[in-house]
Amino acid sequence: MTKLGIALAGGGARGAYQIGAWKALREAGIDSLIDVYSGASVGSLNAVLFAMGDYELAKTTWMSLDKDSLFNIEKHIYKRIFKEKLNFLNKGVFSTKKLEKMLWEVVDFDAVRTKEVYIATTRIGDDNSSFFDLVRANYRHYFTDEQTIYYNNLGDYDDERIVKTLLASCAIPIVFRPIHIRGETFYDGGVLDNTPYQPLIDAGCDTIIVIDLFTFSPMRMKKIPEVTVHTLYPKKGLRGILDFSHKQIERRFELGYHDMTQLLKKIKDQLV
Repeated sequence: MTKLGIALAGGGARGAYQIGAWKALREAGIDSLIDVYSGASVGSLNAVLFAMGDYELAKTTWMSLDKDSLFNIEKHIYKRIFKEKLNFLNKGVFSTKKLEKMLWEVVDFDAVRTKEVYIATTRIGDDNSSFFDLVRANYRHYFTDEQTIYYNNLGDYDDERIVKTLLASCAIPIVFRPIHIRGETFYDGGVLDNTPYQPLIDAGCDTIIVIDLFTFSPMRMKKIPEVTVHTLYPKKGLRGILDFSHKQIERRFELGYHDMTQLLKKIKDQLV
């Protein structure tokens, strides 16, 4: 019997593409067959929405977003850069207070804990770690056996840690501050694994749908024996990762829906 997983890539505002793809999966009756979810960066937020199973809520949530309501850019930004110099890199341009508030309002924590949802985060060190430890984390990830990418199973966490884990997965370096969790410091999971399929394989999935947000991606999943992988990626550019204009969100919905509809014509028989 097929165990189906879905991996949702990071890409900021481009994540609306994944919600459009969900509509096509929903119409085909595929979304209800998904057993395991994973995500990195904005894909982590969408993975939670997918797992909650409320497509209309997901669409409404995305349509409520805009750059001003989601990100608080702190006043006197140039004075901050001059005063803080390199330490500015550790604090980020934007505050995450409004994003955190949105998570508390939207996430159905009890529903999420009933599903297998894995969220990618990049561990850079202990509480005293800085932006420059992120560079070292990249080195350790690619050239040593030290674990720097963490796949967090949200089913194991309480509400507060779920929120912190999602914030950590979305903590784009420089754009946002890193997130501290239990004495460790984390950045965006997409830094080291933007299409987190490994936890799906570890969970026993033999069929995986990957929804990437980039036309060209060096991190795109490679062929793995005994695992069938179907990768969806945009055939047209999705524009800027911080472009949350309603016009672009709606355009990404439509592109995701169209591209997934076309892919399902080829693979639906393999999923049902």
